Amino acid sequence: MLSLPELPRVLDCYLDLAHIARERLGGVLGGKLLFRSGFDRDGIAILIAASIAGAASLCVEEDGVLLREGLRHGFCDFVVNSLDEALRILKNEVRRARPVSVGVTRAPSLCMEEMLDRGLQPDLVSPGASVNEARLFFDRGAIRILEQPSHRSGTFLLLWTATEPAKTLPRLAMLAGEALDPAHPDTPARLRWLQTGPRYLGRAFGPRQCLRMTPEEMALLLPRAQAAFPSTTFLHEG
Repeated sequence: MLSLPELPRVLDCYLDLAHIARERLGGVLGGKLLFRSGFDRDGIAILIAASIAGAASLCVEEDGVLLREGLRHGFCDFVVNSLDEALRILKNEVRRARPVSVGVTRAPSLCMEEMLDRGLQPDLVSPGASVNEARLFFDRGAIRILEQPSHRSGTFLLLWTATEPAKTLPRLAMLAGEALDPAHPDTPARLRWLQTGPRYLGRAFGPRQCLRMTPEEMALLLPRAQAAFPSTTFLHEG
């Protein structure tokens, strides 16, 4: 059975990807390929985060049932049975710098051997339990995605749950975006999360959304949001 990540986990994976893009990839993840071994809770979080960030991703998981369930939830765009099929999809999308996520039903160790034999080198790797098998990717320059996203100091996690999500969440996203400090280094990424995230989060996260904000940003947002949407529940964590 599919094990879903918590929404803040997806957000933190996304912010870490955005930080890597800003620091090491010229601020752009479009046209980059992320490889993930294992479609577990962390794998789902990183795949959703990669799609929101604009990257293409390839996930290898031996259990095809999990991948097909992920496909139904919208967590991956395609599920195939071979690396050849995956590469046919990925080639065009990477060239066009468009996000796409492809799951391959295959043993991760065997698939990684095939990738190395073909000279397929991902830009980013989330190895899951297959750290030793993925080591050659790192030796050849792949950026490793840590299993535990870094804590973002100076911000609080704000979560909200809407009673009428289709109508409320887009308007709340607009208010949250207006409250963000334009000088904060994470603001472009946080705006993208608010604007693009709902397309990839799918039905599984339903009426919920979250964002990391400074105390000053939260002080700007909450009075306006609570006045405009009194039935919406807001929670914040340090």
